[in-house]
Amino acid sequence: MKLPKAALVVTTIGDGRFLETYVDNFEKSGVLDKVIIIVIPDKKTPTALIELCRLLKKRGAQILCPSLEEQDAFLRKLGISWLILYDSDHRRNVGFLMALEHECDFIISIDDDNLCLPNEDFVGQHAVVCQGQQEFETVHSSNGWFNVCELLDVRPQNVYPRGFPYRYRHQTAGVWYCLERSEIHLNAGLWLQDPDLDAITWLANPARAVSFKGRSLVLGANTWSPINTQNTAVHRDAIVAYYFVRMGYPIAGMQIDRYGDIFSGYFVQACMRHLGYRVRVGTPLVNHVRNTHNYLQDLTKELVCILLIEEIVEWLREVKLEGDTYTETYLCLAEAIENAVEEFRGFIWNDLIRGFFHQMAHHMRMWTKAVRRIIG
Repeated sequence: MKLPKAALVVTTIGDGRFLETYVDNFEKSGVLDKVIIIVIPDKKTPTALIELCRLLKKRGAQILCPSLEEQDAFLRKLGISWLILYDSDHRRNVGFLMALEHECDFIISIDDDNLCLPNEDFVGQHAVVCQGQQEFETVHSSNGWFNVCELLDVRPQNVYPRGFPYRYRHQTAGVWYCLERSEIHLNAGLWLQDPDLDAITWLANPARAVSFKGRSLVLGANTWSPINTQNTAVHRDAIVAYYFVRMGYPIAGMQIDRYGDIFSGYFVQACMRHLGYRVRVGTPLVNHVRNTHNYLQDLTKELVCILLIEEIVEWLREVKLEGDTYTETYLCLAEAIENAVEEFRGFIWNDLIRGFFHQMAHHMRMWTKAVRRIIG
């Protein structure tokens, strides 16, 4: 089968040495000239990244590494120069839009501490998002949730991925498997070494993913899991619903942060499910060699988001969306969010929190306009 056109998207403030593992992998898999690597520098990115990209191009890699000036000009052309933050992983949105402009069929999002494995068909595994209907082993859960960390040999056991609702942790849910025909539009690869956990878990129960149990699964129509932007592939059509939500909103002297990808993962899932597409979890794997973190500081940024996720996902699983395309469905979701938050009550809900979601919905609409300017 002809490989669809792929883009690997990452933002970094490092020297980019992680890119060598991907170029090595693409070379070995015979796809080096078929994948465009889009690296989005930020204000703190050293010039060493530019030099490394130049050297990797000499090896035959297709690499786009736009300067800050080039990024700004690109965003001005789309009418959203104000939308994308500097000094933030929010910057990866620039790469998503550039991948669309380069007419890529699917986009793979990674973090700069994700290292692909040398003997894995990294791009080929992610290309499942462009392969149409196939028969897959599918997981269903009686409470509507599946813990993807169960696909890994994690020590100690009983950890859950970042963004997994706390009210559904440590439950004995009925889980069953069957073969179903599905069309995959999002593929979430998993992580060895350091799994993607929240700050509470890193403080109380730090874990290590030793190995993969060898079983990839498709999430059933009513079975959910948090999805991040580490080692995740998305079909081109779904990118309009995969806007990496802007963080940094001030709440009670703190800033909401570190959950932009979790919100975006839940939102794109809601749109996919409405349109009849599915999510696959498992391969390809990456080694997650986690950057240094201050977990107490991370917790202050994550806590409000953890509390909000408990509320939002309950509503999201029940909301009735409309639309025949991702664009229509995502715009419907933005409007539904604005209406719903006005009705939410409880100790976490106040006008500041509602303002965060109103701002989010506005940004979702602006993102949609930018995507339309690219793809029509």
